[in-house]
Amino acid sequence: MTDTTAASRTLPGHLPHHPLRAALTGSVASIAFTFIAVIAVGLIWIGPKFVSFGNVSIIGSFLIVPLIVGAFSGFALLAGVVDLSIGSIVGISAAIFAWLITHGWGLWPAAGATLSICLVIGGLNALAIVRFGADPIAATLGMLTALRGITWVLCGNQRMIPAFDIDFFTLINQQLFGLPLFFLLAIVLTLIAAVVVTKTRVGRHVQAVGGDDRAAARAGISVRGVRTAALLLSAVGGGLGGMIYVGQLGSAAGATGLGLEFQVYAALMIGGYSILRGGVGNPVGGALGLLAVAGVANILDLGRISPYYVNIIVGLLLLAAVLLDRLRGGDAYE
Repeated sequence: MTDTTAASRTLPGHLPHHPLRAALTGSVASIAFTFIAVIAVGLIWIGPKFVSFGNVSIIGSFLIVPLIVGAFSGFALLAGVVDLSIGSIVGISAAIFAWLITHGWGLWPAAGATLSICLVIGGLNALAIVRFGADPIAATLGMLTALRGITWVLCGNQRMIPAFDIDFFTLINQQLFGLPLFFLLAIVLTLIAAVVVTKTRVGRHVQAVGGDDRAAARAGISVRGVRTAALLLSAVGGGLGGMIYVGQLGSAAGATGLGLEFQVYAALMIGGYSILRGGVGNPVGGALGLLAVAGVANILDLGRISPYYVNIIVGLLLLAAVLLDRLRGGDAYE
């Protein structure tokens, strides 16, 4: 820091670190403005139908699982670990949960067993990455491939496992204030995750580990412990997502969760997270990224335009997010 810069920070009226200014120039503000722009385009192009309870309910029902998975896997990104296996964890948890139900297990015992298996999967990821120092992308890509194969085997020749339970279906698809109950719960979960990340000691430790693991270790933070916990949380998020899919669809298929990791991570990056460096991101920004992308897809759907244009728009949004991050000089953890 130069003397001029230091002096400028003390000048009256010069408030480079003012909370309001920081909020308006941060990554969450960028995606918030993008989200507002998507709503404006939807209102202009589609009309009031775009923000009607019926349409928002449809969007919300599709976003329940991505929001939950994003809230949990975001902790892994903040800790400096990319977990590419989340989509396959969603798939295998759906298959296991459905298989257990069809073989006479009750909902709660089946849910407990499914989440326990997901914790084992998260533990294996942590063992490879944290204990043996494997590259996170390579290790979780291997897990992604293996779990997807196991999911197809479980689904058998029919490529799906029917597991319709009227009570579970009613619970998962219940409405509150005209919106899906679990969509509202996913929003609440996102807000809780944001509070943990921004306001608690745990959140600061996660960001510190992702931002500079050596400095975090010197400060007395257990780098291995934080990254292991983050990978376990990521696996739990995938497990919850898989079971919710079974409740929504009444079955599990070999393709359940296929490509979900790219959908979630693209939205998280648009929302301010970074895959290349940890300690950067906010769950609210990630959720707004998912909402913005879903809003664009919905506009194209209602406008009867090919859904393949969504990929073009998402790609451009990703490029814009990376450019804005570079222009800001990055949001490295401090």
